Amino acid sequence: MAAHPTPQRLTDTEARLAERYVGVLDLVSRCAQAVERGDCFYLCDKATALEVGAGRLAEAAGTAYAARHADRRAVRAQVVRAVVAHQGRHYLGRPAAAPRPA
Repeated sequence: MAAHPTPQRLTDTEARLAERYVGVLDLVSRCAQAVERGDCFYLCDKATALEVGAGRLAEAAGTAYAARHADRRAVRAQVVRAVVAHQGRHYLGRPAAAPRPA
């Protein structure tokens, strides 16, 4: 079994990018959960947090872009992707399948 990358092996830029991305996945998942439950208050709360989280992801992506532009080895996409896949595996960000009509 392949080992998952750990934060110690990530650069600061990679870690921040992965952390922000997983945070957005979490919030999208919570929004989907609110829609499933019909909880408009919770949806409003998490959608507002999602807006902030998406802004933070955009900032981290801009930093990563600048770092990668300066040095192609500064941001290893495969490492970031592996961390996001591992940490974000529980955040599906989609509602459960609708029941089939009888």
